[in-house]
Amino acid sequence: MSTSPPKAAQAIVALLIPGACREEVLGDLQERSASRAQYFGDALSTVPLVILSRIRRTSDPQLLLMYAFVLYLSFYGAAWFRNPSLLYEPWALVYIAIPGAVALLAIGLEDAYARSGHRSPLRLIRGPLLGAVWTILCQCALWSSHSRLALPLWTVLYGSAMALLLTSGLRILFAPPSTRQGPI
Repeated sequence: MSTSPPKAAQAIVALLIPGACREEVLGDLQERSASRAQYFGDALSTVPLVILSRIRRTSDPQLLLMYAFVLYLSFYGAAWFRNPSLLYEPWALVYIAIPGAVALLAIGLEDAYARSGHRSPLRLIRGPLLGAVWTILCQCALWSSHSRLALPLWTVLYGSAMALLLTSGLRILFAPPSTRQGPI
């Protein structure tokens, strides 16, 4: 006899799963669970794979490559403009890639969790804005821990602003697959 998982656990798992596949995954998890421990184990192993699968389905590889290039170029340009000596430090080019990687992750997750068929113009800017916010929060965490990975404040702010503008422009020019309109 299968026991029903706690409602709170189901609600938390439902929040973590992208809306486009939420019902199917929750139903499968509930059907497979013979105990609460098995439900938690299945949820812990299934949810990350569902999120990665959704990111893969909603992302265009060429567009992601363009985002990555533009994000790296934004933070490199900000470092060159505000603090050129930073570029000559050991591992500086890797440190500059961290904010871009965080922003790219945020854009990918926003695309995965976006409602399919929703074509709002705000949706095209929401991903890059989320990326800029995540970048600044990540850098704040690095600053508070006094990490060597943290970039100077103005480099992060200028880079985030430039990344927001350029990635928003890319999203407007090359709409993500979930927002493209079909033939008229």
